[in-house]
Amino acid sequence: MSDLFLSSLGNSILGTVLFTLAAALTFLMFYIWKFPYNHEKLQSFAPPSSIITHRLLGYVYVLIYLYIMWNMVPRLWSYQIELPARTVMHLSLGILIGALLVIKIVIVKYFKHMEARLAPILGSGLFICTFLLVALVLPFSLREVYLESTALGDKTMIESRVKRVRELLPTAGLKDSKLLEELSSKKGLILGRRILTAKCVQCHDLRTVLARPRTPKAWQQTISRMANRSTILNPITEEDQWFVTAYLIAVSPTLQETLKQRRRMEAITIKSAENMESIVKLSGEEDYKYDPATAKELFEQKCSQCHNHNQIEQSPPGTRRDVIALVQRMVGNGLTASELELNVIIQYLARTYVTKPLQIGQLPSGGDESVDSQLARNSQKAIEGMETYANRHCIDCHGSAGKHPVQPNFPVLAGQQEEYLIRQFKDIRDGSRSNSVTAIMRAIVQDVTDQEIALIAGYLSSQ
Repeated sequence: MSDLFLSSLGNSILGTVLFTLAAALTFLMFYIWKFPYNHEKLQSFAPPSSIITHRLLGYVYVLIYLYIMWNMVPRLWSYQIELPARTVMHLSLGILIGALLVIKIVIVKYFKHMEARLAPILGSGLFICTFLLVALVLPFSLREVYLESTALGDKTMIESRVKRVRELLPTAGLKDSKLLEELSSKKGLILGRRILTAKCVQCHDLRTVLARPRTPKAWQQTISRMANRSTILNPITEEDQWFVTAYLIAVSPTLQETLKQRRRMEAITIKSAENMESIVKLSGEEDYKYDPATAKELFEQKCSQCHNHNQIEQSPPGTRRDVIALVQRMVGNGLTASELELNVIIQYLARTYVTKPLQIGQLPSGGDESVDSQLARNSQKAIEGMETYANRHCIDCHGSAGKHPVQPNFPVLAGQQEEYLIRQFKDIRDGSRSNSVTAIMRAIVQDVTDQEIALIAGYLSSQ
């Protein structure tokens, strides 16, 4: 089964060798080019040894290139979704190198009178394309080598994970004791991870699969569903399914800890939004002594987490409503702060940029109560929308606040029109809109209510 994989270490070595050959060929090419060339006899006066070495290295370069393309092109047919941008660039450069090689070989063999003029240009083009090709692949291949060597943790963690698989895999329905012995080993877990990263990306990003831990039986059922959707050219066999299931059972405790960390961060974010809501309600007078220096330091510290705090000078808030709306946006974009800290930031912005100082708990004349009530209602709605967005796992694919989708072909939802989001959400849920990507989403949102859709859409459109 390991023959199905061109290992990451092999990719790294081949890429390095290919680039080294390209660099050596380019150096030799310019070295040969400096010698006179007899255009009548179509012969260079360069040392024969350098010409022979250049030719032999060129043969090796072509063989390695063909081997890499032989392994790369068939894997492209396994994708059921649009190719990622890096893969498209990688493929384009590979095709371009092939085209340049064909042109150069044809010139050297059949149009030798053009060799002196065009060969150096084509050789330089091959070197540039090879450098870009390797630069796109080598860092990720080396990263994969590192991840594979550290994925299972240290020796103690590996032993505990192997033991966990041996104890829990039978509960997922595995009855073959011989296969269990193979699965519950370091080699088996590494192979399971390889299959996961190679075959389970035919329909979606891995983060969709690894969003949360599952029971052994649930993992087996999930992988079985994925196998039913795999392509004919790159099927996930029953044995593959068990290897992947074993690996996922082994790493479930790590996924659980990651999920806990994410929920803690979400809780902090929601708490900050609740603190903001309390401020907006204007429930009481300030109960602290305002210190301009301390307030400025706090504002600059919090604001500089996302952008340069001097940006506010370019578009300062002009009214107390602008101040509150500005801080609300900061909280919506991830600012975490206590109620007192938010109070201080609001006071600082109001006293610094608004002509009339802002007094929490004191409404200015002119019937501004409706504005405060509206802000309070909007803040509560935003909190409910944020909670629903997280609880319904929209965040798993579209990222925080809908701004950072986990895959290039997933849309950015932040800032879209509320009516548009509601319509698209309902169409996907009800099956009116369906394609390879929305089919995945439909399985997640099929039981989401209209009220929840409205909350999520309202929250996203406000970002």
